[in-house]
Amino acid sequence: MNTLSHALPIMVNNYAKLFGVSVRIQGSTAYTNGRVITIPRLDIKNPIKARLAYGYLAHESAHIRYTDFAVLKKDKIRNNLFLFSLFNILEDSRIEALISKEYIGVYENLELLNNYYRDEWKSFCSTMSSISVLNVICAFIQCYSQSLCQKFSESRHRAALLYFHLRHRINVRDLNKIAALVKDCSLVRDSEAVYKICLKIFQLLKSDRFSFKGDDSILKQQEDNDENFRNILDESKKNFNKSKDKISNSFLREYARFRITSDDDDSKVTPSRNGAEIIQENSNSKTSSSREDFGVIAENICNPGRDDFIHEVSNTYGIRNALHNRVRAYVDSLGNCSTVGNRINPLKAQLISLGETRIFKDRIYKKEFETAIHILVDVSSSMLTSDGGPNSRCEDACKVALTLSLALEGIDGIKTMATYFPGQCSEYDVALKADERASMVASRFDQKPRGSTPLAQALWYSFDKFQEIGYSRNIVLVITDGMPDSVNNVKNCFDYAKEHHIEIYGISIRSELILKLFEHASIIENANELERKAFSLFSSLFDAPKNIIQKN
Repeated sequence: MNTLSHALPIMVNNYAKLFGVSVRIQGSTAYTNGRVITIPRLDIKNPIKARLAYGYLAHESAHIRYTDFAVLKKDKIRNNLFLFSLFNILEDSRIEALISKEYIGVYENLELLNNYYRDEWKSFCSTMSSISVLNVICAFIQCYSQSLCQKFSESRHRAALLYFHLRHRINVRDLNKIAALVKDCSLVRDSEAVYKICLKIFQLLKSDRFSFKGDDSILKQQEDNDENFRNILDESKKNFNKSKDKISNSFLREYARFRITSDDDDSKVTPSRNGAEIIQENSNSKTSSSREDFGVIAENICNPGRDDFIHEVSNTYGIRNALHNRVRAYVDSLGNCSTVGNRINPLKAQLISLGETRIFKDRIYKKEFETAIHILVDVSSSMLTSDGGPNSRCEDACKVALTLSLALEGIDGIKTMATYFPGQCSEYDVALKADERASMVASRFDQKPRGSTPLAQALWYSFDKFQEIGYSRNIVLVITDGMPDSVNNVKNCFDYAKEHHIEIYGISIRSELILKLFEHASIIENANELERKAFSLFSSLFDAPKNIIQKN
């Protein structure tokens, strides 16, 4: 592993101590809520990717150190994608300039992160004439503010190109006013001052005096016939009316185009690659786990929940016992080696008196049975949903995971593991190791919903554990309620599983999308059915023994 990857755990610890926050690595985007920094997992064995991780970490840490998060709670900015985007763009430039001055080495990593978006920039330039002018204005403000605050040389060239493009789409006098306000932003001291400049830019753009050049009547006609555009236009109009903002009709149309172009996602407003695309390209590799990312030697263990959580599954003793006996009987039937068959070799049968035992033409070997079972439980934010019952999906999934683990406990030849994804500070946390008894660590199964759905990372972890254990049969059960962060990377996991004869079964709560990924999957209408479905599935996996016939 390179020097950068060795240093990452130290950097993570230093940032956490300096800013009084926790750092977790999971999901597909980098963000912070002021208390926790989340960065996507990158393959830090690659020195470029390791520096990208540093860049993400420094940027989000700078927000915690310098951004006043109370500004984001203001009504005007909360319900206005454009105003929020403006603030985010200008605040990013301000805080990156500050942290670069305070900490040596940060500047180079932030510049690398910015320049990593070259492909997106080229794509943006090729379609610039056909997208909303508000997107181009945001891109200009981003590049110009970066050239003033961070002094990125590439941003200066981009700002100049955008300036000359915008001269044909808005009045030059108005464009210069925007540039002057951005220049003022490079001198401000706090988030509140940035917000006030954003309001001035917004007031300028939405006023009747502001001139959008080249309003195309044909484009207007097409948009009026587009139901999606009309719906977004009407919705935007209602929101602005509700907030008592006076908006020109030309700005309103551009705002609707802006929302469609950006897909109502702040990360897609400017030509910067969305974090989901970075993670798709650079993460979930077989050679990089979240433990390597953080330099954690031990596995991340689930924080214990309620001490008496095992009592939550006391009413499942009957089905637990039934499953336990079924699996034990199955294992016992395969627990020794014998030579039996249904056709006798007459030549060898004559030698029985001389001690010949190999008298069958076809010998059936009953091999000693060994199975490793890994239960993966989705505890993403969507699992907070309740399907009309007393519990959330997450609560029911946690109970089923514990119930199954208890049912399989103490059976020779069976090793059971349970892992939750995402974890508190990484992509997954371990509730049950292969050498542990579920009854002794039951409180770990009591977990709350959080974060995204890093299924691929959890699967790779599961495959690694199977390889360590070395059993002949390996089974993964995934309990989830939606699609994973990266579909392509999960498909890679399934290809690997098929190649290595690993069985994967899925139970999805009200999401038929899982059928597109899993070869063996069941859909249930609500979490109340989870217990019955899970036990039915496991019972079917331990049906009549499959003997191996070897020819003489």
